[in-house]
Amino acid sequence: MLYWLPRVCVLLLAVLLIGFGLLPYTAAGVANTLLMIILGLGLLSLTLHVFPPEHH
Repeated sequence: MLYWLPRVCVLLLAVLLIGFGLLPYTAAGVANTLLMIILGLGLLSLTLHVFPPEHH
């Protein structure tokens, strides 16, 4: 479960940002923000794959 905890927290943060309307109002701004969230999740996944928490 601890492996998924950072991803769940980032997804909840994204939902809160979208829910409270803190994202930009233009389609390009929303797309850029969502791409940054997806990129962040991908980098987190890559980091956890390269440096597994149970080995370090």
